[in-house]
Amino acid sequence: MSREAILDSILSATAENENMMWMLAALRMAERPVQKEQLRDVTNALYQQIHPDVEQEQLPIRSRHLLDEAAAMLEGASLVKVAEVAKSKRYTLSPLGEELLNYRQYKLMQERVKRKEVGQ
Repeated sequence: MSREAILDSILSATAENENMMWMLAALRMAERPVQKEQLRDVTNALYQQIHPDVEQEQLPIRSRHLLDEAAAMLEGASLVKVAEVAKSKRYTLSPLGEELLNYRQYKLMQERVKRKEVGQ
């Protein structure tokens, strides 16, 4: 498999659970290790920055269950690094997670360019 095929596969899997992409973006923005409970807060805060009129029920991480589920999937896919400090876990973006976010941006830019070319 090529690098692009691998990243496409990971990207499509994470796109199925939009919470995961928001969590990765929030970790990138945080630029520091984030405890799991804080991960919910920074993810939802980032979402509210992008979507200021959003209702509480529409936030990406609305429950502990959604938080645990998305965090476990990110950890299993090696998109985040986890450090256990005492009884808490601290999450940071892994190099693969960073690569995936960069690839996603690249794909979005390609898509925009294609739309402009078709529109002209």
